[in-house]
Amino acid sequence: MQRQTTQRSGWRVWGLLLLLLASWSVQAQEWVYRVRPGDTLWDVTGAYLKPSIPWQRLQEHNRIANPYQLPPGSTLRIPLQWLDRQPATAKVIALQGDATARMATGRDAPVTPGMSLASGARLRTSPDASLSLQFADGSRLLLLGDSELLLDRLTRFGRSGMADTRLRLQRGRIGNDVRRLHGPAANFIVDTPTASSAVRGTKFRVEAGEAHSQTEVLEGRVAVNAPRQRGALLRPGFGAVVAEGQSVVAPVRLLPAPDLSRIAPLSQSARPDLAWPAVEGAQQYRIQVSGQRAFDSLRVDVESDTPHYTLPALEAGQYFIRVRAIAASGLEGRDAVAELRIDDQPAPPYSIAPAAAGVVRTPEVVLSWTQAPGAKAYDYEVTAAAQTVAQARVDHATTARLPTPLPPGDYAWRIRSVDGAGKAGPFGDRVAFTVRPMADVTEFEGTGAATGDTREVTFRWAAGQPGQRYRFQMSRTPDFSTLQVDQVVDEAQVTLPRLRSGTWYLRAQTIDVDGFEGPFPAPQVIDVPCRWCRIGAGAGALLILLAL
Repeated sequence: MQRQTTQRSGWRVWGLLLLLLASWSVQAQEWVYRVRPGDTLWDVTGAYLKPSIPWQRLQEHNRIANPYQLPPGSTLRIPLQWLDRQPATAKVIALQGDATARMATGRDAPVTPGMSLASGARLRTSPDASLSLQFADGSRLLLLGDSELLLDRLTRFGRSGMADTRLRLQRGRIGNDVRRLHGPAANFIVDTPTASSAVRGTKFRVEAGEAHSQTEVLEGRVAVNAPRQRGALLRPGFGAVVAEGQSVVAPVRLLPAPDLSRIAPLSQSARPDLAWPAVEGAQQYRIQVSGQRAFDSLRVDVESDTPHYTLPALEAGQYFIRVRAIAASGLEGRDAVAELRIDDQPAPPYSIAPAAAGVVRTPEVVLSWTQAPGAKAYDYEVTAAAQTVAQARVDHATTARLPTPLPPGDYAWRIRSVDGAGKAGPFGDRVAFTVRPMADVTEFEGTGAATGDTREVTFRWAAGQPGQRYRFQMSRTPDFSTLQVDQVVDEAQVTLPRLRSGTWYLRAQTIDVDGFEGPFPAPQVIDVPCRWCRIGAGAGALLILLAL
């Protein structure tokens, strides 16, 4: 027991010594300032030091005999502890989509371009959003969609140009362009739930998942560390995945950049097709599109399983395409960038109805679409088995009813925009749909219903499309609050036992092959006469004749 107590005391002593050494190391660090023409000790003290540090201490520390004469080009040693630390902010320089910021006060606010964010702000982006931040030292960060980032510490050291930037990526992905850090107090650190990445000027990416994180270095070097794992210094072109259960952070060479030379620089389509040769070892590809060369915000950020992708509709203008390969480990490779200009053509609107793989339940088909920017008219086209069955131009409207009903079958439609000068843009994608009308049961044919003499009564009606079923109902009241008959049948008829006399209300609805239930039409009414009443009436008439 005495031996264990002695060991614990020894560890405490060593721990205190290590803390003292670490504290002395921090305090011993100095920033070197190079004197400029016209500088004085008063100027340097006022610009860089804490208000509590007088200029005389700076004179003594540097052993300056004459404070009025500072030779240009000479140096002043300034302890880091003397530097004036001030809170810094990060500025939102670009935004695409929706993002929110929870401030250190707990207040939520929508993110807007030009917004300044202080330490403690927590950013969340929607799945299709992206935004760029610029920090006090000029470094930039691109936050992708469905991500959460905490601005843990934002500090600048007077006018020294040094900044201490510490971020916590809770989930999602970021790209960083960090300016080369000068001075011992300058830091740029990104923490994730499983690892920490520290740099002194580089381009790198970080992703935080539920049980892992990954870092990919494009320029410079990044030190990656994780609890209970031996860290690694990643060189350019290398990455690392950090997950629980590992004993070491292992550098892995990133996949090379794809060859985008096949992508034409000019597209006449608002939805250009991108294609490139497959990269060996790639499981997927990330495709990003931006209107800025620096990719400060993204119009498109998607993953593709194949080395080709069709972009969504984009307005006319200049764009920058960035593609990189993704390995089986999840590490994303080096970037390839290409420029693409989309010709000034009216972009097609988005199709609304019929929707893709939709079913139209009536022969009368109505097309609808969104309003496209700059469009004054629209051309639509409907095809069946590659044959055009309807086409027309629609002015100043976003709906059109086809001039003739369509028989049951499979169809496809597409639409394009026409500008004020009559110039037609490219057609949008074909949208497949099916016409399968629902039978409207409005008339019944009955056998034995009028007299009630038969043991059974059968009702028939016009049949709908093959495979459709029917729900048949009968009630004594027109509101069908109490059902006497409620049956689902596969054919357009139903056979029931002989009906009792009185008034009956009948109705039937069609059930499509996909389970869709059509509306009930207005009910039909039948009157079943009383059989014994007719017999009694006949006997009474006979007695009257006999009495005469």
